[in-house]
This record gives sequence, C-alpha cells and structure tokens, in this order.
Amino acid sequence: MTKVLLALAALPAAASVRLDRRAALRVGVGAASAQLGVASARAASLEGYDPAGAVTRAEAGRQYFPPLTPPLTNRATYRYELGRDAWALEQLLVFANVSATVRTIVIRLKDGKLWVFSPQWPTGEFCSLLEELGPVGHVVLPCNALEHKAPMGAFTKRYPQASVWVTPGQYGPFGSCGFDAATARMGYRVDGILPAGAFGPGDPLPPWADEFDVRTLYVALPENAGPVAEAAFVHKPSRTLVTVDSVVYIPSAAPPIFESYFSAAEVRQPDFWPKSVLQAVFLPLRYNPPQADVTAGVMSGAYSSVVSTPTSGWPGYDAVQGRLLRAPILRAFADARAPTAVREWVGSIGAMSAFDRIVTSHFASPIRATPSEYVAAFNYLQGPTAEPPIACSDWSLLDGLNELIESQKLGAPVVYDFKQGCPPA
Repeated sequence: MTKVLLALAALPAAASVRLDRRAALRVGVGAASAQLGVASARAASLEGYDPAGAVTRAEAGRQYFPPLTPPLTNRATYRYELGRDAWALEQLLVFANVSATVRTIVIRLKDGKLWVFSPQWPTGEFCSLLEELGPVGHVVLPCNALEHKAPMGAFTKRYPQASVWVTPGQYGPFGSCGFDAATARMGYRVDGILPAGAFGPGDPLPPWADEFDVRTLYVALPENAGPVAEAAFVHKPSRTLVTVDSVVYIPSAAPPIFESYFSAAEVRQPDFWPKSVLQAVFLPLRYNPPQADVTAGVMSGAYSSVVSTPTSGWPGYDAVQGRLLRAPILRAFADARAPTAVREWVGSIGAMSAFDRIVTSHFASPIRATPSEYVAAFNYLQGPTAEPPIACSDWSLLDGLNELIESQKLGAPVVYDFKQGCPPA
C-alpha cells in the first residue's frame, strides 16, 4: 500500500507521544487492556459479507484525472450494503506489485445526512453511488496515510457544503495542520481538528458528536518526517466501530473489484489472492507444497479429538487469513516503536461505547467482534502470547526493512519485540 511509503518516512516512536492529553482518559485504560485482552481474536467473523452483492454504476464514469496511482483510466467503485444504515464504497489501490482494496465508509445519521469516512477519488461512479444514499453532510479524514489523504481535496471541492474534520499532524504535499483549524493549510476548508485522545471540556465539537465516540492516536518524534495519527470512531446508534487500519479481516477470496483491473483468468488462479495478501501486508512470498490438511488432536482413552485445517501452500497467508488481525506492517513499523502509545489507544477504544461489529478501510467487513475481541488482536503488546500465528521466518521482509531504517537513520529504532520471541534476523 502507499501507506508503506508514509510509514518509511514517518515512523512512530515511543518518545514525544501525545496520545492522550486528558488525564481522565488514562484512568482504567491499562486495566481495560488487561481485562479485555483475554478473548481470542480468532473468535471474530465476517457479518453478512457478500462480495457478489456489490452495486456499480460504470456508465456514470470511472476516470479521475490526475490519478495518484493506478487504476489510471478504469477506477471502478463497488458499493456494499453493510446494514444498520451504513455502506462501503470500495476502490482498488495499486502501487508497484502491491494491490489492495480501499474503502470509504458511509453512515446515514439521524437527520438523514451522510457521514463520509475517508472519501476516495470522486469519479462519476463514486459520486453517483454516494448521492443515491442521501445528501453529503460531513467528511472525516481519519489518518495521515497517503491513500486516504490524497483524494480529500477533490472530494471536498465536489461537496463544499459538507463540514470537514481531520486528524492532527497532517503534513506533506497534500496539506499540513497542527491542532488549530484556523492555521490548517490543507488546500480546502477545515472546520475542525480532532484532538489527541478524546474530546475534552472546552474543545469545539463537530456537529455529529452526539452520535459518535472518538479516540485518536497521535505520535510525533523529531527524528521522523512527521507525526502519525489515526482516529477510531464508535457510531453509538448502530454499535459499530469504524477504523482505518487498526485491524483488518482478510477474506478467503479476492473481492470482485480485482477483475476491473486484472483479467478474470488471473484473479481466479489459486495463488493470486494469497500472493496479493502477502504483498499488501508485507510478508514474504514463502511457498510450501500444499497439503490436504494438517491434523492435530488430543488423545482421550480410546478416542481422539482431531481438527483438520486446510493449507494453501503459502504459510504466511494461512496465518493471517480469516482472523481479526493487526496488519504485520503496522505491527513492525508502528507498534515496535510506540508500544505504549498504541497499547493505551487500543485500551481506550475497548473502553468506549459498546460495539458488536467493526468496519474497516481495507479488506473485508463488517466483522462481528466485541471490544474484548478487538483488544485481543493486540495481545502481543502485553507480552508473549499462546498463539503466535506468524512464523519467525515470515517476518524476514519487515526485519530487513527495519534494519535498513535503523542503519540509515531513517527513523527511530525498534524498542519492542513485535515478533514475540523470534530471534533477530
């Protein structure tokens, strides 16, 4: 993903962290993390995910100029019904050998207006599919990753009446801001900037504040090119956690939108999806001949309990598919350098208003999951866990990138064992 470039340029570290400027928010976060982290991340599952149920409007136009990355002339948008007055508008992101889906999450508020989370490129098709749902009322830029930040100017120009709220610490060619909307230089009007942590007394509140709880991770370090920020939202009426990258759920097959860029024959090859996933999450393309199954069981008297698990031949893919997951690239780049900040942020999300599902900006959702299952996806931040799903050898690519970063002084050093017990590369 293009966020890899951002991660290399602005790696978070444990020092100079403005995660939570409200002392009150710190109360109970550590306890919440410990208490909620006992659930298994594998208990989560997809809720009503139907890749064949997408709505498209190709006749409305699939081109936007100038594009930042491919697709250049056929930028398809697929709309998915998420239930509970929520939708996903999905586009394809291609960069070098990495290809992945990127989603705009849309929620219809109580007043009928649309809350648009991380809008993508406003092609004719995208706008047609969006406007069928209602009037655009509010726009949120929830992080400073390039693929989310770049389309904002074009989108807000198309919908100038919408209020605009962004995470702090934006920088680079697509605009900059600190914590004051009056000094923001984003190339478009900014109505408000989300505070680090949570809204507190005296903070200006967005017009949608009564329907959402918000927690914002903000990490800044002088050695890096700029801060790293990501906001997570709980839509209280629908009990839905809306998050950009904090967790993902990788489905068992490539979503149909891949056939808008790659040939159908290529997408249907058995190795296409495993290789696409591994390249998107930055695990090596390590291949073992597939086996019919792997069996494991416990003998009890004359009987045995046996579990059969199919394998694809791609061990890294088998480790990450079908589970609520913190993407390995973020685990290696962000969590390894700012474990305390990420741990507190995750705990604060788990302690927000109750939710029973998660929608994300990448891969598949809704994901049926509780706060405890969400926090369990970060169990490695509490120390060694009983279920290390990624083999030590599959961290080699990210280990190599971390070595390059440290040897060339491109960012802060690793301060936490994100691999949980694996020897250094």
